[in-house]
Amino acid sequence: MTSYIVLWDIIEHMFRFGNIEKGLLKYVKINEKAKLKEIIEKGIQRNILREEDDKIHLLNALEFILIIDEMGIDTSKLCDYISWYEFEDFIAKKFYDFGWECILEYNHNKIVRFQIDIIAIDSVLKRALIIECKHWRKSIGMGSLEKIVSDHMLRIEKFINHCEWIATDIPKLRKIEIFVPIIITLKRGAIKIINGVPIVSLYYLNDFLANFDKYLEALNVKTFKNKCFV
Repeated sequence: MTSYIVLWDIIEHMFRFGNIEKGLLKYVKINEKAKLKEIIEKGIQRNILREEDDKIHLLNALEFILIIDEMGIDTSKLCDYISWYEFEDFIAKKFYDFGWECILEYNHNKIVRFQIDIIAIDSVLKRALIIECKHWRKSIGMGSLEKIVSDHMLRIEKFINHCEWIATDIPKLRKIEIFVPIIITLKRGAIKIINGVPIVSLYYLNDFLANFDKYLEALNVKTFKNKCFV
């Protein structure tokens, strides 16, 4: 065994196996011990990590990624350990925390076929977000982003044009006045707007939701009227 272990190896081990033996932590390089200690303490305080017997268990991989990012560590490679389901489920839970109700993976196969990753509903303010989740971690060009936005808009057009059929599956959508498109990514990056559609990194999702109305106005976000609103 080597005389030391680098901090990154400890972090990656936790993502690969879901835990790490506490005995291994003493082999971390001296100049990284303080950072590791802070990461573990934050994780335990936020109920993201749990100490149990001789191991530290990882309870929430995506929240742990956010902690590691806070510490100035590049997390892009860790995204490979996150499944599509984990990503979408995590996003839905974030919306729940801010008072939105969520429907995951709505599949429509009447007349036309399309899928919406997440529909987030605010019944009080009579609005809903139509969310596309993108799991990419590498940088992509503006042309690709515009294509992704265009594809999402086509799905929303189908959604709106066939709202009567959709409302039979989700009756509460009849009480929604407007739909708002949004794309949420796993890759770090500032909030941007492309053709009226906000692209929000997971790392800024809390801020986006906490200041949703301000972003809606400041970014001139595109909205769609619900043809089936009653």
